[in-house]
Amino acid sequence: MEKLIQHLWEKFLLVGEKVLDALEGKTTYPELEVQVKEALNSLGNDIMKMVIEGQDEYLVEHREARPGWVVERRKEEKRVITVFGEMVYQRTYFYNKESQTYAHLADTYAGYSPHMRIEEPAKAILTDMAAEQSYHRSGKGPQEYGWGESVSGQTVKNAVGKLVIPKWSEGETSQVKRTVRFLYIEADEDHVARQDKKGRMAIPLIYVHEGVKEVCKGRKQLQEARYFSGPYNTIEDQWYDVLDYIDNRYDLDQVERIYISGDGAPWIRSGIEIIPKSVFVLDQFHLSKYIMAAVGPYPKRQAAIWKHIEDGKLEGVLAVLSEAEKAHPKRQKAISRAKRYIENQWDGIEAQKRYREELLGCSAEGHVSHILSARLSSRPGAWSKAGAEQMAGLRAAKANGVNIQEMYLAQQPKVEKVLHLDADKLQQARKKMSRNAAEMLHNMPILNGPQSPLTRALRALIHAA
Repeated sequence: MEKLIQHLWEKFLLVGEKVLDALEGKTTYPELEVQVKEALNSLGNDIMKMVIEGQDEYLVEHREARPGWVVERRKEEKRVITVFGEMVYQRTYFYNKESQTYAHLADTYAGYSPHMRIEEPAKAILTDMAAEQSYHRSGKGPQEYGWGESVSGQTVKNAVGKLVIPKWSEGETSQVKRTVRFLYIEADEDHVARQDKKGRMAIPLIYVHEGVKEVCKGRKQLQEARYFSGPYNTIEDQWYDVLDYIDNRYDLDQVERIYISGDGAPWIRSGIEIIPKSVFVLDQFHLSKYIMAAVGPYPKRQAAIWKHIEDGKLEGVLAVLSEAEKAHPKRQKAISRAKRYIENQWDGIEAQKRYREELLGCSAEGHVSHILSARLSSRPGAWSKAGAEQMAGLRAAKANGVNIQEMYLAQQPKVEKVLHLDADKLQQARKKMSRNAAEMLHNMPILNGPQSPLTRALRALIHAA
């Protein structure tokens, strides 16, 4: 214990010396930042090592703390990556005669499994990193953070894979329900390359919000946005999770309408059957894409189609497209697709016009790009279905403000063992810490150097203490 206290003070003094060097102009601020980070990481590593070795020493000396266990071998080395760096420590190997089992009991107090290479708090940080960059790149985290050597991308992937992405229905409740006239649901999907090279798979994203507010000139933000994506069994399960959220978060009796916007895909329209008071509204962006693909080079035909849409005349729209089909046979496929699309989505087109005073537009494509595509499909690579859905859920959770590191650690098995040290030794250590503090401060090298405003200020602080 005395060794631990002495070591702590030496490390603290080292950090203090580095700060004083910077104040005296011997070190630049960026250099100081690097030096302090290295010193604190080293200090943290040493503390954790001494604590676990102290626990091991206690277990060796106190048989009553390990009933049934006898010492088999001493000073066996283990290496584990912590948030402070690679920790190398020694502990005792015990044998239990009754159960005929072996164990490093100090490891169980720390929550370390026999083959653990990287501890859970460090994995939590790597999992958080993996939500923003590749598994391979995230595996370099230990090296970049100064923890030690990199770990494999597979190690990071395994950590992400065992995370349970929570659904709204799994524990969250609202104490006070919000009251709004309208709610807005927008939906779209990302198309992700499959690992089995069988084309692409669709990963849906649904989000709910109360509207849009301007946060600064030219920049708007969704109000009370909540995102839903990830490992759902079916699209119906995903929509019911959305319903659970709305029902818990809002007073549905006060909601007049819920607008569901998107490109009109069947899975998006299926939300109308589940979400009460909902109206499907076709996203204008997708309507424009079909019209441009059909008659883009012909402004007069475009104008005529938009005029018929504004007047609510489906027959007029189809007539213009039929004329274009005859006049431009090379565009027949695009025109036929536009005709089918507009005919199938006419209710959503009419809703866009009928409720235009209450609508705010649809930004689903942009949100899919930001939340899903940025990690899943905008870079080279392919995914398994389970892996893509897991990452989509992780990204959605992060967009919802979930602290990924806290979520990861909350799901790990609880360490039930409590550290024990001799009470008398602890009391003696506390007294010695107080006594040595002033003594070690007096011995700081800078105080033995030439007089300066800095040394005079430090001496004044020490005497005041």
